[in-house]
Amino acid sequence: MPRRSAPKIVQRDHFIDGLDLGVRLHIREKKPSGLKGFEEAGTLLMLHGQSMPAPITYDISLPGYSWMDYAAKRGFNVFALTIRGYGLSSRPPEFSAPRLANLPAVRGRTALRDIEAAVQFILDYRNLKRINLLGYSFSTTTSAAFTAANGNLVRRLALYAPFYAYERPDVAAQSEAKDIPGRIDPKLGAWRWVTRREQMERWDGSIPRGQHSRWRETAAVKYYWNEQLKYDTEGRRRHIPAVKVPNGPKADGYDRARGIPLYNASKIKIPVLLIRGTHDRSSVDPEANGLFKALTGSREKRHIILGDATHFIQYEKRREELYSQVQLFMEG
Repeated sequence: MPRRSAPKIVQRDHFIDGLDLGVRLHIREKKPSGLKGFEEAGTLLMLHGQSMPAPITYDISLPGYSWMDYAAKRGFNVFALTIRGYGLSSRPPEFSAPRLANLPAVRGRTALRDIEAAVQFILDYRNLKRINLLGYSFSTTTSAAFTAANGNLVRRLALYAPFYAYERPDVAAQSEAKDIPGRIDPKLGAWRWVTRREQMERWDGSIPRGQHSRWRETAAVKYYWNEQLKYDTEGRRRHIPAVKVPNGPKADGYDRARGIPLYNASKIKIPVLLIRGTHDRSSVDPEANGLFKALTGSREKRHIILGDATHFIQYEKRREELYSQVQLFMEG
């Protein structure tokens, strides 16, 4: 039999109003050409982590590395939201002020407002009552918090590299005021610069020595950083190039490390997937396992752990296993 060719993928970039005055949000959309009927089961909104906008997380242009394309080729109408403070979405006013002039910008409660705006846009745009959600890293907390409060709008929830709340004094100490236990460090500031070296130390250090070329491709490492700089003109001009990111997610991480979650997991009643890598040093076993146990209201929950994978599986050689497991869950 002749082999069927993959469908052509159509891309559209939307810029919508947020719920707060002056906030504009970038939403990338992809779908197979010719798709006319839009259904809840085939509509997915992807949410990014704390240091990269959605297109870098889900749609880098290196062939074979676009998760959005993977889903669209399987008939999905897929969207990726970039919350304020990242990529082509609005920069918060704190970004124009000195770093220490304000409290950490774009905390989880603020991100929730952007998610609400995006979900409502998609529901209206496609005349649907529910969609599927995928959160990654920091957005596993915000996507789950949105679902806990708006379960009637979400069909299925996938959490890749999930966070919840787990007491980790060593992690909390990194963001705590030195002389005031239980108080976040005022020197944390509203935002920070993230350099390539800082990002790569985190990724490199998660892979066993001598295994880097087996776990990932050099081209993916290059794209991972270079694509980020395209979205930060100010950062590109620095002596040491960097990307500016809000510190709100870091402040939320301080709360989680003291056992304070953003939401109550028992309020989630829909099917939930937790998926992560064995060598993820951010989403650790006790925290992910604790979340799985806390999801007492979900009668269809599952926890998948991929071997030889880190916090950045979407850029590694086992990425298609990640994509396919999430896809199977969403299609269920």
